[in-house]
Amino acid sequence: MHAILTKAGLTRYYDLRRGPGLPPADLESRRIDHKWLELIEEGRAQQSGITRIELDIQGIHCAACIWLIEELFRRHGGSRAGILSINPALGRLELRVSPDFPLSDWVDSVEGLGYLLGPARSTAARPSDDLLLRVGICAALAANVMIFAIAIYLGLREGPIYEILNQLSYAAGVLAVVVGGSVFIGSAFRAVRRRMLHLDVPIALGIVLAFAGSTYSFFFASGHAAYIDTLTVFVALMLVGRWLQQRMLERNRAQLLADDGTESLLTREVKDGIVRIVHCIGIEEGDRLLIAPGDLVPVELRVLDNPASCSLDWIDGESRPRRFDVGKAVPAGAFNVGGRAFSGIASTNFAASSLVGLLGRDPASQGDGPLATHWWARLSRYYVVGVITLATAGITFWWWRSGEALLAIEVGTAILVVTCPCAFGIAAPLAYELVLTQLRRAGIFVRVGDFLDRVRGMRRIVFDKTGTLTTGMLEVVDASSLETLSDREVRLLYNMAARSAHPKSVAVRRALEGHEAARFTELEVEEETGYGIRAEHRGLEYKLGAPSWAGAASSGDGDVVFSVDGHVVASLLTDEQLRPGARGEIEKLEDEGYQLAILSGDAPSRVTTLGASLGMPTEVCIGGQSPEQKAAYVREHDPAATLLVGDGLNDQVAMREAACSGTPAVDRPFMASRCDFYFVSPGLHPVVQILRVSDTLAQVVRRILAFAITYNLVAVALAMAGLMRPWVAAVLMPLSSLITLAYTVMALSKKGLRWRS
Repeated sequence: MHAILTKAGLTRYYDLRRGPGLPPADLESRRIDHKWLELIEEGRAQQSGITRIELDIQGIHCAACIWLIEELFRRHGGSRAGILSINPALGRLELRVSPDFPLSDWVDSVEGLGYLLGPARSTAARPSDDLLLRVGICAALAANVMIFAIAIYLGLREGPIYEILNQLSYAAGVLAVVVGGSVFIGSAFRAVRRRMLHLDVPIALGIVLAFAGSTYSFFFASGHAAYIDTLTVFVALMLVGRWLQQRMLERNRAQLLADDGTESLLTREVKDGIVRIVHCIGIEEGDRLLIAPGDLVPVELRVLDNPASCSLDWIDGESRPRRFDVGKAVPAGAFNVGGRAFSGIASTNFAASSLVGLLGRDPASQGDGPLATHWWARLSRYYVVGVITLATAGITFWWWRSGEALLAIEVGTAILVVTCPCAFGIAAPLAYELVLTQLRRAGIFVRVGDFLDRVRGMRRIVFDKTGTLTTGMLEVVDASSLETLSDREVRLLYNMAARSAHPKSVAVRRALEGHEAARFTELEVEEETGYGIRAEHRGLEYKLGAPSWAGAASSGDGDVVFSVDGHVVASLLTDEQLRPGARGEIEKLEDEGYQLAILSGDAPSRVTTLGASLGMPTEVCIGGQSPEQKAAYVREHDPAATLLVGDGLNDQVAMREAACSGTPAVDRPFMASRCDFYFVSPGLHPVVQILRVSDTLAQVVRRILAFAITYNLVAVALAMAGLMRPWVAAVLMPLSSLITLAYTVMALSKKGLRWRS
């Protein structure tokens, strides 16, 4: 990217950008389909004058990015008669351009720098939007009430100004209870109806008792709304914590489709006899798609050639394969679990596909937030029971001792209000939000809420090889043997390779692209997982795969051969590269005491060679493993403490056995949806980072809880002794919250996390 910016004279980008850059997009492996842009261009052609266009954009991180995109807009003539508006928070931009504006060229130039554009997706209202509005209202009310309270605490006790401030304070308290308190009161009521206890119960009780006490005092006793200032601050702070929790949930659940800015799912399209990898966002009704073994069906397809064997576990939870004969419709979201590819005609476009909804449904984390672990749940229950017990004891004792119900209720209210659950309701959610934000900025996305809690117990890390330790992009080193093939053999080889998702098959297909005979035709093939592809044509058996399986135990230096009736006609050598910095990251993991292993379906010799380059002993570099063998290995080696990192469907069986899982497969959202986390950066450092930051997070949360326990012991002692006056609660409760929040922010700031040693 630096070379591109320098050549284009856009180096001011580096003057505007602050801090280290983020992982650039993989421009080489990205295959972008612009059918959506063709539709926009058709609409522009039918209009005259200025056209308004909304697009989604991924990759904006700072002011320098905004300047860069605006500068490209200016260089394409957009500033003469057009307007560009960018909203980085929403990842949305709006153009108002004249008919002569070169929209396609501008899109290409922006995407050429690593950003990704797509049609604006409709955005439904989110629950956190409503909470954010309530936070704003309640925060404003709390700020004003505290200003009024300062005057009263400093001695203003009578006169018209005192009466006005007192009345305004009470009115603001009523609004705070209606706008913000109703969130917790309603939640607590529903929890009690279901015979459950969670943090909303003492929060709601505190709000109700404090408001009841203030109301009684205001109308029937002193005329002063006691506790109303503390109550408004309490409601505002609790709402902030609830908004942070809801925001994290929404980000985790929405991240799958937003991981690349627009839908990044890829599929194979057959057009004009050529098989192309395209983005699913461009699929239209009537397009012909080729679904290889292990591929996901992106839209409903009517089967054309071979009967399909598909799993519908995403749709109905049934993993047992179902057969779809020619002419039958395969629903979107099905997996091709058979041994052969099939093609079909799309019945809908991708925007109308039910897969969009399925991708947003994360079976591993549905209903889970970052604080939904069993440990947090138990701690929350103990806290709730303890606070309610203490409040009940305080009310009972003081009613028995003084005989005054109002004084007893005041003590109980003080206990409920001053025992601020900030560590649970605000500081802990904020800690998780800070960590998740830092991880996202580093290109690491956590999919399952309790993952950061679980991953601390991992002591063994198992890696897949191809696509995980390596880049996954294989190339044929020497394609000279392909030049000796006849046109018929080239056509057959191309069609066999095109029907497989294996990286070696993809490399062979790419090596054949451009050959006149490399055209898609009907061919029935069968893939044997871990071995290769088989096809029969005119009485001859063709194989593409491992040398020992395809027909020759020794075929020179080639690791994949093409044979006809057991006779090798082409021997090919493919090569791959380690991920950047892989050896250094492996050494860090070993230095920190983790047990490492490589499990791969590739040839054992290649696996041990790669392991040696990483400094790993031969006995933990295991090749030739089937999916079942990988799962068996995990079962036999402490699965409860194992993190498995892989990028293929053949790793899914083993991932179900491991306690935690991750993937770098950003071009396959269905893989990310089955894992605890995934990463888009080119190296392996995300694995080290996520392990380290989980330890840091745990330390910070433990200190927050220790402070909360100490504070609550002191506060409860004062309240039980009848010394917790409204002004004391008004000072202690927000002060404890501010101290907790300040420590959390400082401890988990970007500098404090110290991502790499």
